[in-house]
Amino acid sequence: MSYFVNAQITQEEMLYRLANCKSKYIELYQHPYPDYETAYQQWHEMFKEEPGSSEDMLIEEANAIVYWVYMIFPNEEERKKFTMELFSKVKELNSIDCVIEYEKGVFYNSKTIELRIISSIADFNRAMGAYQKDDSVLYYRGHSNANYRLQPSISRKLSWLYNEREMYNELLINCPTDFEKCNSHLEKLVKMQHYGLPTRLLDITKNALVALYFACESQHNNYGEIILISATKDSIYYPQSDTASILASLPAFSYDIQQSYSELALDSSITKEDFNLKVSRLIHEIRLEKPAFGADINKMDLLRNIIILATKNNNRIIKQDGAFILCGLSQDPKTLNKFRYKKKGKTVIVLVSNKKKILEQLSTFSINRATLFPEIECVADYIKNIY
Repeated sequence: MSYFVNAQITQEEMLYRLANCKSKYIELYQHPYPDYETAYQQWHEMFKEEPGSSEDMLIEEANAIVYWVYMIFPNEEERKKFTMELFSKVKELNSIDCVIEYEKGVFYNSKTIELRIISSIADFNRAMGAYQKDDSVLYYRGHSNANYRLQPSISRKLSWLYNEREMYNELLINCPTDFEKCNSHLEKLVKMQHYGLPTRLLDITKNALVALYFACESQHNNYGEIILISATKDSIYYPQSDTASILASLPAFSYDIQQSYSELALDSSITKEDFNLKVSRLIHEIRLEKPAFGADINKMDLLRNIIILATKNNNRIIKQDGAFILCGLSQDPKTLNKFRYKKKGKTVIVLVSNKKKILEQLSTFSINRATLFPEIECVADYIKNIY
């Protein structure tokens, strides 16, 4: 919420963002911000309608509308007061049991969230030292914007999700020599992720400082976030596992077939035996790379998200100490939140400020773009920017 309460973005920057996505809401920023008394009238003069549904609206547009509402209020205190009143009303209308607190531009429910805001590597080390426990393994992921959702890249646009099979096959067809040494769907997905194609893989790392770098690398005016991923040792899979083979084979199928598999998995009236008969095409696909695979898929495996260790077969994975979350067919964004680390029942949220200073500190530990992306073009770009 600091993004809105502290008015961190200029009107010119918002105009630029909305122009880039060709949004009709650019008109909001082509005029001076209204005051509280005239805002409602000004909105209806411009649009004569309510905003579109969240399914149709880009995240940039949703942010721009909320930001415009906040700019109606003249200062930080007024915006903070408005936010507290808004939360109070939502809490009352929905009978939500929560305690809203405010810290450095951030509103959070202190009943369910433990918030830490760090601004140096020393802060970060102290925070991480408090979040270890014996019966789990911790992984980390860095987001340059704390508003980003925990989701694989394939889910960030519906057009990508609907055309996963097409993108997967097009890359294989157009760059066949790059995949000659890949013996499984998972190996192909990892290479595709490496080169920026949207996939159902989500990068995580064992190295907390690597995650800190990614939280700081861009959007220096916004809070970054370090997401702590918690897993028991018996829930971490190796690349050769059957469950990994099942989930990694999904991009070989169209969106419609994937959805039919998802519906079958959720249908409690279908037995495991009938289910395996109905997904025989998936079993055949898995057997192409793993001939000994049995016709024995657990229905719910198709909906799961699993942590999978990465084969250390390229320099980037080695340098970043990388692993992945391999995501199944469930489209409920909350399913990934089960991986978030909790302390005494509260989800731990670690936000990052003072990003430029932290990047300088990380570089003294040889954590920078050149070391984490050791390909020659990335190293050259890093050197160029230094000078």
